Formats: sequence, structure tokens, C-alpha cells
Amino acid sequence: MNSAPDFKSNTANADATLLRRLSDNLARWVFTDFEQAKAALGELSGLITPRSPFDIRLSYHQSAAFLENQWNRYDQSLLHARHAIGILESLADSWALAEVWADMAATFLNKRDWSAAEDALDRARRYLGEAEQPRLRAFIACREGFLHLHLSNNRQALNSLMEAEKGLMDIGPKAGLKDFYIKTLVLSGLGDLYERLDEKDKSLEAYRRVLPIVEKHHLRPRLAWHYLNAGRAALARNEAEQAQTFFETVLQVAGVGDLEAKTHALSNLGILAMLDGQFVRALNLFGQAAAQYDPATKPVDFTNLSKIENWRAGIFLQLDDAKQAEQHLKKSWEIGQRGHDLYHLGQVCQNLAELFAGKKNYEDAYLWQQRATDLNRQHFDQLRDHERQEIEARHQLERSRQEAQMARLRVAGLQLRALRAQMNPHFMFNVLNAIQGLVTSGRNSDAESYLAKFAKMMRHTLEYSELEEVTLEQEIEFLERYLDINRKLRFRDRLAFQIIAPRLHDMDDMMIPTMIVQPFVENAIEHGLRPRQEGRLLIEFQLLEDDNMVRCIIEDDGVGINKGREKQINQPGFQKHRSRGMDITKERLLLLHQIQKSTRENFIEITDLGEMTGGQRTGTRVEVLLPIMNEE
Repeated sequence: MNSAPDFKSNTANADATLLRRLSDNLARWVFTDFEQAKAALGELSGLITPRSPFDIRLSYHQSAAFLENQWNRYDQSLLHARHAIGILESLADSWALAEVWADMAATFLNKRDWSAAEDALDRARRYLGEAEQPRLRAFIACREGFLHLHLSNNRQALNSLMEAEKGLMDIGPKAGLKDFYIKTLVLSGLGDLYERLDEKDKSLEAYRRVLPIVEKHHLRPRLAWHYLNAGRAALARNEAEQAQTFFETVLQVAGVGDLEAKTHALSNLGILAMLDGQFVRALNLFGQAAAQYDPATKPVDFTNLSKIENWRAGIFLQLDDAKQAEQHLKKSWEIGQRGHDLYHLGQVCQNLAELFAGKKNYEDAYLWQQRATDLNRQHFDQLRDHERQEIEARHQLERSRQEAQMARLRVAGLQLRALRAQMNPHFMFNVLNAIQGLVTSGRNSDAESYLAKFAKMMRHTLEYSELEEVTLEQEIEFLERYLDINRKLRFRDRLAFQIIAPRLHDMDDMMIPTMIVQPFVENAIEHGLRPRQEGRLLIEFQLLEDDNMVRCIIEDDGVGINKGREKQINQPGFQKHRSRGMDITKERLLLLHQIQKSTRENFIEITDLGEMTGGQRTGTRVEVLLPIMNEE
């Protein structure tokens, strides 16, 4: 008779074992083997369910977010990251949340969304707080360094990247693959920065330091680019032999997603062959590089093809074949106009001008020289515009950072005040008094049960006060506990309530502001239902996807808001509670919508049901718009 349960138990254990093995393998393969990772990701996506162990779901979403970012599928990456955040928020794991937000910043950087990247880094810093966590601080500093690199803040980039390098300096044998991966990013960032500063020796040294790390730990992400960067740095220092070794290694390690790195490696090998007088080999390599762009789709593709034609022309000029050189230069000009590099196009025009001048065709030489001059002027205008845009972006980020910081300081102060007003003394006194009544009447079992529920509710109140946001599922669970205590201990089972969640939506990944709904519910109880000592209460949450909000409807069949206002005027105690609770909540709600950049003006609507129904019903309906906090 016990065989069926045992079979089910063994099957469940086997499923959990399979999931855990796949999850662990995936977490390793994302750094070492993209093909294996892709297969494991597909298999896990068909096995993961909301009932799977939370640590496996968390690992799956973090791995998927990392891979989607590597594959340039940024929206999918962010979606998985938000699932991970929802799980971690339910666990109140602030350090892990700091790491996920730092990872999200990397995705926003790839999307070139500087404001969102800065916001993600700010969230990561706030979750980390003052904790002594050099590893996580290094992760955040690494992403900050790349944000500054993108905005040409060279000094800040250097400070952040050196801080990150220092934080990862002492990673030992217990370090994970991700620690070494971040270290390679830090060193690559330093190589890029030194290259911009024309410190060629330091640039090459930084790029070289990456290679032993990726080789020792078999790190797959950006492997081809690491060797390409080292080759370019070596070429800049005229170390042709070593540069060639690095470029050839790129061809060996480049995968399906490394097409651009492979093309650059072929082009650079062609340049090396051309400089060495190996013209046939150079033309062959340039041909292989051009074949990678079949078909060309992006402006950068056309620019690179144009450069290849320009190099081909250079070879034929050295071979004194002016006719072939002219054909390739004109082809370079034709293709390059669909690209984005005005400086390169100016060089092509200059080469054509010199070619025609050498042929004593001064009319065409003058025409191409004029084009070269115009393009150079446009190029420098473009540089000035780009510099102005970078300066404006830096200033805008700084303004946004200061404004957000001031708003968060106000929200934090309001949140502390809200905690003090959250559970008013009347409620706490009545609950404890009712529990005491159960004890004195000999109903010890009921007393213990509700004392435990009350203690758990108070504990959650204190825990949630430390968070800026909670999942909608957590909020509903808290409200159910709060209303159950009211129903049993304050209304003697004469309170009926119903909470309706959004349909067809996973509440685990929907984050709303913490401690924001309960004051409205408490207000309905205190001023609508308590004067009658009975009643019904409906709470419904509706997802407004277009507005990125949740509408919360709180409807009671109490005395109505108009009579409630009369009671507030006649009983100063109620008025004092209202001013402490509701006014704080409304101000918090306004600030939270401002932080989320909402364009709406009215977030709370209160209606007397008596007026709405012509006196057929009594009660109050409150509609509150809550910002979804984890959407960008």
C-alpha cells in the first residue's frame, strides 16, 4: 500500500536531483562552454516551474540573464534578472540583490542606456550598504568604471577600475568563475583606458594580464576579444610577431557569436602581411575578412568593408598598379558612404586625390581633395557634437543622481514615520486585550494561535520597514494576516473580507512599495466598518501594463466617507491618527511616482458609495495607483 507514495517521493527526488545537476552545470558552463550552456538552458526552461526549489529557480534566472546579455538579447536578459530579483526580494537577501543589480547595470551599459545603468548601480550600492564585502564592491566598481569609460570620464573610470582591481586582488582558491570573469573585465577596461590615454606599454600589460586568467579557468565569454585586444596593443607597440600570434589565436577560439572579433583579426593579419611585403597572403586575408560581411547589414559593417578595400588599394599602389588601386579606392568610397566613419572616408578621398595628382589629372585630384577637406570638417564637427552630448549626458546623470538622492532621503524619512504610525496604539491595545480575554476565559489554544499570528505580523512589519519594495504576493499575505486578526479579535467574526490578485500574472516578480496599502485598509476599518462593528471589505489588485502600475481597490460597506469625516471632526483622536498615517502615505506615494518618472497627477481616488449609487449602498471605494518598482 505504501509503494505509490514511495514511488512519487523517489520520482520527486530524482527530478530535484536532475534540476540541481543541470542548474550547477549551467552556472559553470555560462563561463566556460556556451554550446553546453545553451543546451542546458533550453532543457532547464522546460523543467523549471514556480514550485521548483527557489535556489534552483534563482540560479537558472541568473545564468539565463548572463547568457542573454552575452548574446546581445538585452530585453530577455533584463526579464530573467527581474525574476531573480523577485526571488531575492522574497528572501530579503540584500547582498545577493546588490550583485544582481550590478549585473543588470552591465546589460544597460550594453544597451547604451546610461541613466538606467546608473540607477541599477545606485540600487546595488544601497542594497550593499556599509557591509564589508570587497568582492561585491569590486563588482559594482567594475561596472561603474565602464559607465565612466562610455562617458569619457577617464579619471573617474581609472579610480573605479583600480578600486575594483584592488577588491579582487586577494581572491583565493575559493573564488568562483564569476570572480575571475569580473577580474578579466577590470583588466580589459584598464587596457582600454590606457589605450585612450596613449599609454601603450600600460595598455599592453593590462591586456596581457587577462590571458593567463582566461586560459587557466577556461573562461569563454569575450575570449576572442581578449586576444584581439592584446594583438592590437602589441601591434601599436610594433611587436609584430606577438601581435600575429594573438590574432591567429582569435581565429582558433572565435565562436559563432564572435564574428566581429574574427573579422578584425583577419584584417589585422592582412595588415601585418602587407607590412611584411606578403601581398598575395594579405589579399587572401582581406578577402576572408570581407566574406564575413556577407551580407553587410549595419553601418559598421560597411565601414569595415570600406577599410578593407582601402587596404587592398594600398597593396596595388605598392605594386605600381594604379588602375587596380583606383578601382578599389572608388569601391571603398562607394561602400564607405553607407557607413558611419567620416574620418575614414576623408582618408579615402585624400588617397584618391593623391592618386589622380600622380597621374597629372589635377581636375579630379582637386575634386577629391575638396571632398576630403569637407569630410574632415564634418568629422571635427561631429567630434564636437559628440563631446557636447557626452558632457550633457554626464551632467544629466549627475542631476538625476542628486534629485533621486534627495527624493530617497525624503522617502526614507517618511518610511520611518510610517512605521511608527503603521499599527496605531488602539489596534495593538485592542488585539492584546482580546488575547488576554481568550486566556482568562480558558481558551488557551486560541490565545496561543492568535498571539503567534500577531507576533508574526509585527515581525513582518519591522522586516518590511527595512525594504523599499516587496512582492505583491508578500503584500497580500501580510494583508490577509492583518485582516484575519481584525476579523477574529476586533470584530468577533463579523468581518468578511476578500483579496483578489491580478489574473494570469506571477506575483513573485511584481514589486510594489512596502508598507503602502495597509494604511488605506486600516482607514477603511477604523472609519468605515468599526462604527458598525461589522461589515465586508474587498481588496482587488489589477495590473495596468501600459502604465507600469498596479491599481489597488479597497471597498467597504461601512458608514461612508462623508459620515467618516464627521466622526474625524467630532473625535480628535481619529483625526490625529489620520494625519499621521494617511498623510504620510500619500506623500510617500507621490514621491515614489516621481522617482519612477510617472506623468500622472492623481494617484488616489476616494468615492462615497452612497453618492455613487444614489443611496442604494453605503460605504467607501478607494482606488490607489501603485508604481511597479522593478520595471525599468
